[in-house]
Amino acid sequence: RTFRVARRVYEDAAQTQCSFYLEPVDGLALPDYKPGQFLTFSLLLAEPGAVVRTVTRCYSLSDSPTPSHYRVTIKRVLAPAASAGVPDGAASNYFHDHVHAGSTLQVRAPSGHFHLDTLASTPVVLIAGGIGITPMMGMLRWCAQHQPERVVHLYYGVRNSAEHAYKAVLEDMARALPQLRLHEVYSRPLAEDRPDVDYQHPGRVDLGLLKQTLPHGVHQFYLCGPAAMMETL
Repeated sequence: RTFRVARRVYEDAAQTQCSFYLEPVDGLALPDYKPGQFLTFSLLLAEPGAVVRTVTRCYSLSDSPTPSHYRVTIKRVLAPAASAGVPDGAASNYFHDHVHAGSTLQVRAPSGHFHLDTLASTPVVLIAGGIGITPMMGMLRWCAQHQPERVVHLYYGVRNSAEHAYKAVLEDMARALPQLRLHEVYSRPLAEDRPDVDYQHPGRVDLGLLKQTLPHGVHQFYLCGPAAMMETL
């Protein structure tokens, strides 16, 4: 189905994570989805020599369901500095450099098995590392709108404030929602990053932090982040 980009918004100070708001060209209502699911994009990327190839990528929906638009938040992926000859991420850089308001994209309907259990009321623990925050935003917003009484613990690990996506949004939600426990964790704080103001915990999201801060009891856990974080937890 063809979608038009209505607008794009950077979500972090370093401008490496950009949200794209997508509206259907046909103007019809959008199918519902479960918070945490993703969209699949079919992209035509031009290469040297005028060769065009089709690239398929999946990106998590970063908002709660709405009948008028979808939102995805995409991080620009650069090649590791220590890996000579490895190219930058083709699809993410295409979005950042070539997809603007008015651009059209081919999008497949939401899907995926990683999503919030919306029928439960059990306290939720959302653990995100880096751009892994995107599906958690959908889950968190859904809980705020439909289950404001449900306890949600959000652990969000990034290097520092420059890479902290949705910082103002999350902190506003934490002030407005008594049941949201926000834990911002910085592994490499900047000199200007203030403990207990810009972030609550130094280091990384690990088992020790969970033991220290998570109340004893039954919880539903959802994890999304880099491989090292996923393996550790």
